[in-house]
Amino acid sequence: MAKKTWLWPAIAALMALGSAAFGQAALKGATIAPHPLAEYTPVTDAVLRAPDPSDWIMMRGNYQGWGFSTLDQINKTNVKGLQLAWARTMEPGINEAAPIVYKGVMFLGNPGDVVQAIDARTGDLLWQYRRTLPSMTALHNNYWGQRKRSVFLYDDKVYTLTWDNFLVALDARTGKEVWETDRGGDLQATNTNGPIVVNGVVIAGANCQEAPFGCYVTGHDARTGKELWRNTVIPKKGEKGDETWGGMPFEQRWMTGVWGPITYDPELDMAFYGSSGVGPSADVQRGVHGVATLAGTNTRYAIEPRTGRIIWQHQVLPQDNWDQECTFEMIPITTKVAPDVKEKGMMAIGRRAASASRKTLTGVPCKTSILWSFDAAKGDFLWAKSTVFQNLVNGIDAKGKVTVNPDQLMTDLHKTYHQCPTHSGGRDWPFSAYSPQTNMLYVQLQNLCTDYAVRADNIPSKPKDQYNTSGKPMIADGSVNIGRLDAISVETGKTLWSWETPASNYSPVLATAGGILFNGGMDRYFRAFDQQGGKVLWQTRLGSQVFGTPVTFRIDGRQYVAVAAGGGYNTVSPTLRPDIDQVSGGNMVYVFALPQ
Repeated sequence: MAKKTWLWPAIAALMALGSAAFGQAALKGATIAPHPLAEYTPVTDAVLRAPDPSDWIMMRGNYQGWGFSTLDQINKTNVKGLQLAWARTMEPGINEAAPIVYKGVMFLGNPGDVVQAIDARTGDLLWQYRRTLPSMTALHNNYWGQRKRSVFLYDDKVYTLTWDNFLVALDARTGKEVWETDRGGDLQATNTNGPIVVNGVVIAGANCQEAPFGCYVTGHDARTGKELWRNTVIPKKGEKGDETWGGMPFEQRWMTGVWGPITYDPELDMAFYGSSGVGPSADVQRGVHGVATLAGTNTRYAIEPRTGRIIWQHQVLPQDNWDQECTFEMIPITTKVAPDVKEKGMMAIGRRAASASRKTLTGVPCKTSILWSFDAAKGDFLWAKSTVFQNLVNGIDAKGKVTVNPDQLMTDLHKTYHQCPTHSGGRDWPFSAYSPQTNMLYVQLQNLCTDYAVRADNIPSKPKDQYNTSGKPMIADGSVNIGRLDAISVETGKTLWSWETPASNYSPVLATAGGILFNGGMDRYFRAFDQQGGKVLWQTRLGSQVFGTPVTFRIDGRQYVAVAAGGGYNTVSPTLRPDIDQVSGGNMVYVFALPQ
């Protein structure tokens, strides 16, 4: 099986971890609780709809996924005084965690299905849950599920999704397992982002990167774990959209999942998610006949949380030959809509897009890094704008229909294709942030291209051959740096500023009412930026690559900023810039505050 050579350092490390860390299959995990919580205030629906600014109650701070905090004790004037308050070692593995903080307790998902409750003032352990997982062989050597980007708090429970595709409810006071529900049973599907809970329904997507089938989103009763509904993404024979798969047998329609974040708008009572691409990526590997737009892939969905009913959907990238995975967050935002037709990169504007105020769904859903905006309630296309250099999409019309570049469809085994961006993306999973104070979206980007050729030595391909190409990544045409952070108006689409750095800043973005943005980097720097102009106001160098999600919270009147760093899997940046110290490993959570 052929894979990208630059993925192997991370995979080899994980193989070593797998043989050491995983025991035999078991239904229950083990809990230790040296300091269980004496009191715990249940998290209600009202709390989730209007979070206390002192808490960081969910992965992106609110249901909408803004990644914004109203705390302003740390601001542009004093951020340069930030100091380390405490740090704590985490479990080994790929570390992309978002610490969740509620009433002074940090609930931290570690790689490999370890969940901890930690005193957020001191870093002392209160309790720890460790799931006993099947062997890596039983898990089909599926490395994706070791990530634990987040857990979710609801009522008196902590909800987590496991590497072996179970939904598990833990007692928030003690960490003891209350119940578990098997979401798949085949050990080929998994989850990376964690669930959300809306009105007593636990909603979760799935990753089928190594699976011989497409994935799904499920809704479960938060009290019992009982499955209430299931939405699959790939049509079966005879179903609507089957005709768009170019005659491919259903049993060869693989990989499409919903592994990105699920956002929710309480006013509309609608949840939003996006599906990824198909494996293997190249048309020639799939044996596609004619034009195959592949319904269900790279599609945005708006659903009713209680039932899973699809309210609207829109495919943002048909004919994906490049693993561009349009599963990243799109954010509900109420804003004036006045897209600037003269703005650089503006690709299309809807016929009735302009509005004095409307609820939009705005974000960069795909690795192509094209920014899209829809009417959140109806799904009407508003506008789309290209950010990084890309040559995969030729155009978008006034209804939001995409035309891909036919010269980049990988149909020839003897041709090398110069593609921008790579399957690592002009953006990948690291989350954007939205500030209602500036009405801007702050997007982490990468300037990357590649020269790829399709490999013919293992056709017909297997599900895990989605990267069955050879070639090497490179810094994008016309660029000298890999990492990039753009500030884009959600009203006009205008880019207000763009900051670049030699190594990739492969980390989510946090915005605060103090006028600050926080963002990490593979060069081990954790930085604070001025939201208005992108100037770096403060930075500190941590022990390893900064991959985790920055969060902020307040305890006893003191504001803290936390971020996880350590093990990552994106080795493109170290490969292209070996002169920069981008060491991986040594997982830690770091917590900063101003001196008292």
